[in-house]
Amino acid sequence: MIVTRRWLEEWIDLEGISTEEICRKLNSIGLEVDSVRSVEIPSRIVVGHVISCEKHPDADKLSVCMVDIGSATRQIVCGARNVREGLYVPVATVGAVMPDGMNIKHAKLRGVESDGMICSSTELGLPALGKGILELDDSIGELEPGRELSEYPLLCDDIIEIELTANRGDCLSIHGVARELAVGFNRSLKPLDFDEDFADKIGIGRILQCLHVGTPDVSMVCYAFDINSLEVPLLIKLRLAFIDQEYDLPLDAYMDYAIHTSGVILRSYGFSKISEGNEKAKLTLKEIECGLTAVEYDGKRASIVGVNQSEEVKADDSEKRVVIEASYVSPDIVAPAVKKLKLKTDPLYYRTSRGSEPDLKFGVLVLFSLLKRYADISIYAGESEYFTEREPVTVNISISEIDSLIGQDVEISEVVTILSKLGFEIHKTEDGRIVADIPSFRHDISNKQDVAEEIVRIIGIDNIVSKPLKFTEANRMSESLRRHRFLRDMRMRAVAAGFFESVHYIFCDNKRVKELGFETLREDRSLLNPISAEMDGLRPNLMINMLDSLKRNVSMSKKRAALFEIGAVFDAERNETMQALFVFCGEREPDSVVNAGKPGMMDLPSFASRLSAVIGSFELRKTENPDALMHPYQCADMVKDGRKIGTLAKLHPKVADRFDLPDTFFAQLDIASLEPGEKKAEGISQLTPIYRDLSIVIPQSTPYSAIRAALEGHLPAVVENFYPIDRYVDESLGEDMSLTLRFVIVPRERALEESEINGVMEEILERLQKRCDARLR
Repeated sequence: MIVTRRWLEEWIDLEGISTEEICRKLNSIGLEVDSVRSVEIPSRIVVGHVISCEKHPDADKLSVCMVDIGSATRQIVCGARNVREGLYVPVATVGAVMPDGMNIKHAKLRGVESDGMICSSTELGLPALGKGILELDDSIGELEPGRELSEYPLLCDDIIEIELTANRGDCLSIHGVARELAVGFNRSLKPLDFDEDFADKIGIGRILQCLHVGTPDVSMVCYAFDINSLEVPLLIKLRLAFIDQEYDLPLDAYMDYAIHTSGVILRSYGFSKISEGNEKAKLTLKEIECGLTAVEYDGKRASIVGVNQSEEVKADDSEKRVVIEASYVSPDIVAPAVKKLKLKTDPLYYRTSRGSEPDLKFGVLVLFSLLKRYADISIYAGESEYFTEREPVTVNISISEIDSLIGQDVEISEVVTILSKLGFEIHKTEDGRIVADIPSFRHDISNKQDVAEEIVRIIGIDNIVSKPLKFTEANRMSESLRRHRFLRDMRMRAVAAGFFESVHYIFCDNKRVKELGFETLREDRSLLNPISAEMDGLRPNLMINMLDSLKRNVSMSKKRAALFEIGAVFDAERNETMQALFVFCGEREPDSVVNAGKPGMMDLPSFASRLSAVIGSFELRKTENPDALMHPYQCADMVKDGRKIGTLAKLHPKVADRFDLPDTFFAQLDIASLEPGEKKAEGISQLTPIYRDLSIVIPQSTPYSAIRAALEGHLPAVVENFYPIDRYVDESLGEDMSLTLRFVIVPRERALEESEINGVMEEILERLQKRCDARLR
């Protein structure tokens, strides 16, 4: 869409507003400016009046003109064919510099003196306006010989090209863009200055009758006028050239100018062509396929409203009586229909498919105002019209909804003012709600979000305070989902560590339960209708059924079996808990070249290490009450983050012999204790950790748990961790043993001096001496 500043000023007062400010405002209200260029006439180019024009004595194609330039009369040799006596023309006087850089000097052409140059439009830096010199007229202002052309504002203009989105058909006109600027600059639109007295005019009903068949979904109004004389003024030629609009006939120029000004779809019909020799013409609106409407005359199709027009009925230069049709059809009808029917369209379809101006009489009056100003016509009184009543689209929105969509609070009075200026008809503003009708020319607005967008456009996106994106999502993390993800991840880690999942029934044989030393269900809690005699109870321990799987693997000559199961177990009261069981029997690794085909058997430390790959690090502590499945001397409680999570043990030799199993190790874990709680982040020191070893001599009867209990909670703050790295027994030590502990010292704020490190170690040794009867080795 191309507009010019001077053209806009016919509809809005832009005094005090620069073209740069206009472009900024257009951008801020969502009409993106693609380009801007200024047209300026150089100085020393003036209005000239050709007093006389004679043939050059020595050149057939040259004329010798005497031109009045106000201050003097100059003789100028001109080669244009259209130069003639009485014309007003642009004259570049001696000393002028043309837009292309050419200097105008006194010259002699074929022996005749020439004092200046009569210019064409392109020589002035204007678009091409036909062949020959530029003919000036009073459409650009009163012509005064000698007056600088640069003083005529209608010639010197700023041309602004706007990149419109497809849904903004309301801005495909000068009036539409001016309407937007009026809201943006808080200024009023100028009314159309046209008033015609039809008192003594012939009524249109004498020459034209418009009919309709059914109820076509269009609106149309027809006017008529007689042409006495019709010339296209310079202003219309120039502005149509600015917008790259070509035309063939003078009437086409007026029509194109009026369409671009108003946005209304206008078509002209030659009266003699649609009347076919009759005194009265008849036009009939008739609905056709896909909701489209055709205009017919005498059974022939003249046009399809909003789509195309037959060339046979258009008014031409020979036509002295013209019928003007102004029409409107919804883009929601015409665009899909044209695509479906693959109809041939004319240039006006671009406007109708995006939404043309529905105020039809406004477009016709713009045309008549131009014709009455620059041409000689006689308008017939009245009009013939057909209008489809359209219910206005009403929007009901609260100020809180607007604030939420925009992202900041806006006063309801400001919203009402903006919407009113945009053409909304406000019905109610009660209880913080606004009820308004959307203007008929805004085809792109249909819901609350569109209304909020309009308010943001006018307030200005730069005036909306930037805020980080914030939204509150419902907490969808349930306890069941959290546990499912935890168990899923545990299964994946178990598989990665070489374990295979084995799934068993929760039912078991009560006889085996008793034999293995576990308590069965209480009689009043027992199963009433068991599946079979071997499944008459609920398992109290996952190993009850896992033993059968291990036996089957060994019976099939499997040298190693690493299995795990996650499932429910039940106590005598039938209370259910979730446990995980990991078991490993046989060789600790597959036979290979690395171990010469003789891999070692699984042992307790190796099993504990493999298990840590699944559940992370843990501690082993003495088990106080081992059950009948556990080896009495190779069993331990598993402790993680200070709480017991399960037990780890070697299978009792008697049970292993009963099921013909090799050395077997298992770990039973309580899922509830194993699930991680909230993790508290701790700071990380940027200083290098310091490792110090401490070798002490203690009685062999001292368990490591006693050493841990003596130190935990009583270490200096800089000691982050400690663990045993060596145990040594020798005859020279008698009933004592040597134990080496490694301490990890992590300074927090600064590097420690060696004396400070020694002080830390001395403090640790002193506590071990007091609590564990230890001495330095």
